[in-house]
Amino acid sequence: MSHSRQTILEVLFPKVRAKVLRLLFSAPGNQRYVRELALMSGLNIHTVHDELRKLSALKLVTSWSNGFHRFYQPNRAHRLYSQLCRIVEVSEKSPRTKHSKLRRLPGRIAKKAKLRKPPPLPRDRPINWHLFSQRGDARRL
Repeated sequence: MSHSRQTILEVLFPKVRAKVLRLLFSAPGNQRYVRELALMSGLNIHTVHDELRKLSALKLVTSWSNGFHRFYQPNRAHRLYSQLCRIVEVSEKSPRTKHSKLRRLPGRIAKKAKLRKPPPLPRDRPINWHLFSQRGDARRL
């Protein structure tokens, strides 16, 4: 997968969620265990486990354990099941979008951030330490 182009799924969802959703919802009949998902996605096992915990909390995926592995699969009874399958399917078939087109163009704020601060005063200029003097002599300022 090219990092300069993104699928619809990668634009709609955070990178980790997009990868996990793609793996689970592209072949919804398959059950996958955590380490398998981590190896297939290239993600850290803890990252995958955390994402699966979130998807389980939303009841988008179901899980079961055989005592050694915990298997996850899409929850076919969830109202979003068919829509998520469709999003994954369309995302894989659609052309990828250039990453550069997704970034905000530099505007006025970005230009202001690039402005340089003024150079420091020359060292030979005497410092006026009488800024707050009681005399009220404004000529010194």
